Amino acid sequence: MRLLGLVLLSVTLTASPSGSANNTPLLAIVVDDMGYHVNDFQALALPKEISFAILPFTPQGQRIAAKARQQGRELLLHIPMQAKSDNNKLGKSALMANMQEKEFKAMLQEALQYLPDAQGINNHMGSALTEQIAAMRWTMEVLREQGLYFLDSRTTTQSVAESTAKILAVPALRRHVFLDNIKTQQAMEEQLQRAVQLSRDHQGIVVIAHPYPETLHFLQQKFTNPMADIQLVTLNQLIPEVQRVAMAQQKSQFQQAKTSSLAKEVSKTQ
Repeated sequence: MRLLGLVLLSVTLTASPSGSANNTPLLAIVVDDMGYHVNDFQALALPKEISFAILPFTPQGQRIAAKARQQGRELLLHIPMQAKSDNNKLGKSALMANMQEKEFKAMLQEALQYLPDAQGINNHMGSALTEQIAAMRWTMEVLREQGLYFLDSRTTTQSVAESTAKILAVPALRRHVFLDNIKTQQAMEEQLQRAVQLSRDHQGIVVIAHPYPETLHFLQQKFTNPMADIQLVTLNQLIPEVQRVAMAQQKSQFQQAKTSSLAKEVSKTQ
């Protein structure tokens, strides 16, 4: 059955994502870098279609995740990955290029345990690591086992993350636009319009933003009411239905196996 599931995933990698009946362009927004600051809770006022990418082992991460889960909001683990510079800013549980496979996978698995309701992951920084084929293969093997998807933040144009995910039959998306590299109203408006324009020519566009006060204010203004020319969707809605079903089945099997393993461990101690 598992082999059949992988085959089904492989043959649908180029299938169209689920869309609206009237073919309205689809736009997914992710707020990255969540978890460090109390002010991050303000993002909970945004439409629930906007996903949160939460950094592991941060002071507010699990509390934000709990409230987001109550809203039915999609969560990602924002996993730190080695960059070409400023690696002192990575934070805890950073995946590094000098790690051996066992250590690398254990680190990622531990971070995923911090956010068990994550439906996928995306890279925090990672301009160096996402260019490494072996590291991306190890990443995708963990995701495949747990029934999760990968969103490539595209911090380097030489990233092999998305292509490696597809080879290993892991659903993958990519970031198209950074909303708030410049945190002014005008600059963010220009980036949003760029995303809207791209969405007219593609099946679904992913925008990454950050929990800056300026960004949250901008998004609240823009999406308090639905936009006539765009449909705001979750990341999951950009993944073909067959892949979503296969992910859900694999995640359920993984959780059942984990529960069974824990029960056996408990019985040994009694």
